[in-house]
Amino acid sequence: AETDYLPLMKLFAETLAIIVNGELTQMFSARGVIERNNYYDRIYAKTASLFEMSSLASAMLATEDEAMRLSMKTFGYEVGMAFQIVDDILDFTGNQTEVGKPIGSDLLNGLVTLPAIYYAEEHPHDEDILSLPDGGWKDTDRVQRIVDNIRRNAAIEKAMEEARRAVSRALGALEDAPAVPERDALENLAKFIVDRSL
Repeated sequence: AETDYLPLMKLFAETLAIIVNGELTQMFSARGVIERNNYYDRIYAKTASLFEMSSLASAMLATEDEAMRLSMKTFGYEVGMAFQIVDDILDFTGNQTEVGKPIGSDLLNGLVTLPAIYYAEEHPHDEDILSLPDGGWKDTDRVQRIVDNIRRNAAIEKAMEEARRAVSRALGALEDAPAVPERDALENLAKFIVDRSL
């Protein structure tokens, strides 16, 4: 509000609505859903929209160049998607103390994330996977078996490769940005996302 720039305030309001709607959708209609587009919509709403807004808002204050604004919006979107994918990977591979929540906690809450989607696509007849849409995520033994299988499977690396591709697109969006320390900082931030300890 202190910027006194109405388009920026409108952007913040729209993004807040996206985040709130995303959280409500996740709470009430996403549990047990094993579907890629549903996943992408969810992580855009709860994470990438905030990154996208932050990047675009800065560009809106810094320049009138619409191409640069669009590039920064793209950067924020791709970095945000990569960040959430990696966060979801860490839910399977990370240390409970470092991640700050129990391993597999997303599945225990009925949220099927990208590693589990890759695993489900490769193992469509897995009984534990088939149980998820009908509330199988409430069964801690089932969830533990799924987590163990995913940890032994290529699903983790496939999801990580998807995060790397998003970071690559984010870096591509910075190609026309001036060679200044801020650009270097954004590039390092994007690269750090996929270098976090797995």
